[in-house]
Amino acid sequence: YRTTVNINGDTLALGFRCRKPEDMNEHKIRVQAVFTQRNTSRRIPLDVSFEEEETGPVILGDADIALPYVFLGNPKKQVDLTFSLWYGVKEFVLDDQPFPLQKELFYEKSGESQKKFAQFCLYTIGLPVLVGVEWIKNGRNLKAAAKKVNASVEKKTGLSYSPRQRNTDYFASQYRKIIKKEREPIANRVLFLSERIPEEGGNLMLLKKKMSQDSRIDIDEFINTKTVDKLSKQELKDCAQACADAKVIILEDFYPQLHALKKRGETKIVQLWHACGAFKTFGLTRIGKQGGAPENTRNHRNYDFVTVSSEAMRGIYAEAFGIDKGRVHDTGVPRTDLLFDLDYEEKKKEELYEKYPILREKKVVLFAPTFRGDGNKDAFYPKDAFSVDRFMEAMEEDTVLIVKHHPFVECPVECEERFRERVLDLTRKDSIDDLMLISDLLITDYSSSVFEASILDLPMLFYAFDEEEYIRSRDFYDEFRAFAPGPVETEFETMTEKAAELLRANEPVEYRGFLEDYLGALDGNSTEKIYEYICREMLRL
Repeated sequence: YRTTVNINGDTLALGFRCRKPEDMNEHKIRVQAVFTQRNTSRRIPLDVSFEEEETGPVILGDADIALPYVFLGNPKKQVDLTFSLWYGVKEFVLDDQPFPLQKELFYEKSGESQKKFAQFCLYTIGLPVLVGVEWIKNGRNLKAAAKKVNASVEKKTGLSYSPRQRNTDYFASQYRKIIKKEREPIANRVLFLSERIPEEGGNLMLLKKKMSQDSRIDIDEFINTKTVDKLSKQELKDCAQACADAKVIILEDFYPQLHALKKRGETKIVQLWHACGAFKTFGLTRIGKQGGAPENTRNHRNYDFVTVSSEAMRGIYAEAFGIDKGRVHDTGVPRTDLLFDLDYEEKKKEELYEKYPILREKKVVLFAPTFRGDGNKDAFYPKDAFSVDRFMEAMEEDTVLIVKHHPFVECPVECEERFRERVLDLTRKDSIDDLMLISDLLITDYSSSVFEASILDLPMLFYAFDEEEYIRSRDFYDEFRAFAPGPVETEFETMTEKAAELLRANEPVEYRGFLEDYLGALDGNSTEKIYEYICREMLRL
């Protein structure tokens, strides 16, 4: 392989070139640039393309990287640039030719912060003109125009006009005041932090329940369903105080304002993350893409311990969170523990049959697609993509359909009177993991529920009617067709026919290779392993 490195100011134009191995045709090929200094590293994905030469196909990778944002602080030693080549979930480390880079290249220029603040002030003066121009461009939509201008200003200066930014800055200032007065966190204080109500069987609550049984641990929580822009000043102060007091902060999702903190070293942040595995791109992998963060983001980057479902996921999560791979541990996912508990399975099945008698001794299809959009504010599922009536017409009389949309989605289920007793809309009701226990077939698209389904050996069918569009807007870490552990259909009629065929066949499935790649660390003891690590390495109990 060969690399080209061109430095212009604080931007590194990086090129990567190597011959494509003949056996690399099925899965997606990805290239990471790995910047290493002392005991920490940062993985940044390159844009990959292919070129045909006389000797065969060639892999090309390139990226323009703003060096001052590679590390959170200034490097103390020389930085070495190496590469990792990924084929699906298999990583090939290319570190035999490290390229040395002077540490000073990664320093932010003196006065850069003041310069960006001055730019922000100039933009503010010209704000009416900027919004007016965008107002015309966006069909006289003031809200869209203001959003576009704010995003543009934030990208160029790192500063924003949004209430979210104002409240985040206030939260960070309160935290600084507190730690200046209170030099140490409270011994053995563990804070559970979330801006949504955690599920009873979710990662956060399972670990909290486990730790609450240990009298040596002082448990605190700040659970508030308001987003940071909606929190009052008092609530922001209370949250800052809770974070300052904590020896360990535990999350299971993105918590925006936390990443504005320059936290003290005694406090450790644990990210349990809500999803198993990773096949849709997320986090810092999406820098510069639709819905992605700017290069100067601090999002995710202060995590000290991230738990994942397999060894193969460590390098992917390190890239997505912008942290060293050494902070990512394949200790498993707590909420999957119950999927290994046969007593729980039998008990939960009976509870569901009593709650929904129609499900007993029926063929149950669970339709559980993910959302479209950038997040909870604009999430949707196309109403005309799945016709309940047409689907049920093709099913046998002993078939029941459960519809389970993503919690972000408002999409009421409509069907003819004759199907109403055989169609259940359980969106925002019952855990999807529990519903899988009584299901015979999972129909989904790009939902991470496929990981839990594979543990249960539940047959799967993928209805990917907008596959190409989804790849353009969101993309995957591997080729979707190579990843999907089940047949993929893009047309509603063929999907319906395939579903009926799978139900009639009723053949057992096995996902051994898929489980090894994505869920190899799961054994029913994830909660225990994470609890023991926190007690031993962070609380020193």
